[in-house]
Amino acid sequence: MLNLDPVKTQAVAAQTRQAFAALDTALVDAAQLTTAFVAASQGSGLTASESQRILKQIHDSATKIIEGRGDMIRATALLTRCLEHSAIPVTSVGCPIGLEQEEDKRETAHHLTLVA
Repeated sequence: MLNLDPVKTQAVAAQTRQAFAALDTALVDAAQLTTAFVAASQGSGLTASESQRILKQIHDSATKIIEGRGDMIRATALLTRCLEHSAIPVTSVGCPIGLEQEEDKRETAHHLTLVA
């Protein structure tokens, strides 16, 4: 059994929640940037080719944010598994519940619920 410090474990859980919030904010900002750029480029004289290159770069950036969010989901699953091997209840630190089980590795949607 792992001997995890409850205070430090709470800090990791809080930072994990903040990381998800930051990723979501970054994704919203990228979406708003896309909208702002499209509006600004209309009638600006940019060629279709120039605006396409810029839009593609913005899109690629947003895709990386989404991929990073997926990586954080996997990291959170690993953190939760550590908690499962300790004396600290998973729900006492606000970790997501409803994570996929070993036997359920299908590509189905899994929704995270953060609990207090």
